[in-house]
Amino acid sequence: MTQPRTRVRMKVLAAMVVFMFAALTTRLWFLQVLAAPQFAQRANSNQIREVTVEPIRGDILDRTGSVLATNTSTLAVFVDRQEVAKNDASEMARLASLLHQPRKALLDKLRSKRYLAYQPVPVATNIPNDVAYYLGEHQEQFPGVSFQPVPIRQYPKGDLAAHVIGYEYQITQKELDSPQYAGYQPGDVIGQSGVEASYQSYLRGTPGVRKVQVDAAGKVLDPDYWEKPATHGDDVILSIDSKVQQLTEQSLAQGIAAARATIDTTTGLHFKAPAGAAVVMDPKTGQVLSLASNPTFDPSIYVDGPSKQQMAYLNDPASNQPLLDRALAGLYPPGSTFKPFVAAAALHDKFAHLNQQFDCPAQYLPPDDVTDPPFHNWNPVDSGFMSLAQALVVSCDTVFYPFGEDYYVHYINHQHDPLMQRDLIKMGFGQRTGIDISGESSGIVPDQAYKMLVHDRLEQAYHRKLPKYPWFPGDYINMSIGQGYMLVTPIQMAVAYSALANGGKVMQPHVAWKIQTPDGKLVKEIKPTVTGHLPLTPEQLNYLRTALTGVPAVGTAAPAFVGFPLSQIPVAGKTGTAQISGKQDTSWFCAMAPANNPKYVVAVMLEQAGHGATSAAPVVRRILEGLFGLKHNGPLNTGSKQD
Repeated sequence: MTQPRTRVRMKVLAAMVVFMFAALTTRLWFLQVLAAPQFAQRANSNQIREVTVEPIRGDILDRTGSVLATNTSTLAVFVDRQEVAKNDASEMARLASLLHQPRKALLDKLRSKRYLAYQPVPVATNIPNDVAYYLGEHQEQFPGVSFQPVPIRQYPKGDLAAHVIGYEYQITQKELDSPQYAGYQPGDVIGQSGVEASYQSYLRGTPGVRKVQVDAAGKVLDPDYWEKPATHGDDVILSIDSKVQQLTEQSLAQGIAAARATIDTTTGLHFKAPAGAAVVMDPKTGQVLSLASNPTFDPSIYVDGPSKQQMAYLNDPASNQPLLDRALAGLYPPGSTFKPFVAAAALHDKFAHLNQQFDCPAQYLPPDDVTDPPFHNWNPVDSGFMSLAQALVVSCDTVFYPFGEDYYVHYINHQHDPLMQRDLIKMGFGQRTGIDISGESSGIVPDQAYKMLVHDRLEQAYHRKLPKYPWFPGDYINMSIGQGYMLVTPIQMAVAYSALANGGKVMQPHVAWKIQTPDGKLVKEIKPTVTGHLPLTPEQLNYLRTALTGVPAVGTAAPAFVGFPLSQIPVAGKTGTAQISGKQDTSWFCAMAPANNPKYVVAVMLEQAGHGATSAAPVVRRILEGLFGLKHNGPLNTGSKQD
């Protein structure tokens, strides 16, 4: 029995050995034949790493081809973290001292997650040549530290058109979380304002990819294993004219300086004139030829990151918010520059007629609100009866007050139908113009709901209950002269006056004109876009535009236009003096020229600078002189005290 059992055991053992060899052979065949491509790919991925290659950013140019933003080369210091000894704190201390950086800031840059372990990390840009020479001559003290040229953004004209061009800075976490910036990485530099931000997708170009071969430890074996080149960004050609922009900025700055040297007769103090804005537009196309906001800033400070002193200045209330683009985001009551549009609404709604005569007393007492004090005319005399055109020329408030009363009566009698508000919204007020720069405010066309919203905000601010007041006749009366809760932006006023100039078309303004490749191939052209129409007949439009020619000729702006060749270059415009509680008056003037076939619309606003004829009108005159090649008659001076 023992021998048969032994044979059985040997057979089982032999079978097991055969099975094991068969399994091992099958596994080896699977690994070497069937799975070979998969493991080859894994092995290859273990030794190949991908690095993003940033494209060269496109240029920003004005309409004449003058460069406003471009790229230049500067020296940058890089640190190879694999070559820098982990325990060699002295090297990083020496490097921080050489670069005039806090050691902690340098170490924070080295910990950036933007760069892979084998990628050299840039720790300083725009370094002086003497620093580069020192690093080159003392390489033994700085193992793993190198320097090489890198592209950076450059703004050849300094702070000219800074709010239009904008600036670049590192992407924020909020932006990284946005679908708009899918594919971007922490540390990427993007446009943060102006055209740099609005046309980021065109300016950036398409990133490339470089494959780097490394060993198992991550040491670079071949830095140029394979590369897909980046695609150069497109150039953005603006509608802005550098010469017109410079003219506008200089005129605005001179107007502010002149206002600060002028006494406010109401207070006996000089006007503060802390800031202002100006816009020059082509009324037929919506192209913005210049857009200025004062004070301004230098976008180049963001190339290396603003210093603490620079950030302190930009955020100091005493600096009057240089980063705020007042032309787009500043909200102001328009004062009497608003009257042409109230007149337009009154004509459309049959509250006024072209051949009608209107009384211009020194004050107006609304019949539906006798409890309030009377509303006064800016000129405290009874001027008698006059046409609507003459009321615009002399800016008679008491002609426009009854229009507000008419709209209040309609509001009450027609189930609170806000007719005036609907008309103004059709004209472009109370909504963004759609200009191709971010940060635009929509303005405010107030109604009962808005008044209640203000009430609720005041209760929250004062932490107590306040009486609720309904929509009174006085609310409409104040709106009729551009006061009360009514708020606009300078760009809205430029668009509205452009509609008066071009026959009633509300144009979408834009600062970009064309987008093209670096070799000049057209990618996109920004064409004129009509967003609405003034609700007026051609006869009514012509009547209002003709009426406004009297303002600089014989009306409230006449003192500011003494000596201007109005017979050769007729100007139509309107002054405005807007009152803000606790502040000096805001000065406005909006104009179009030549009035018979307008080529330009100019809108100027100066904060706390007095009457429209005092400060804003002289600024507009100087801009028009430059636009039409006229000689400036000496330094800019303030005008008379007229609305």
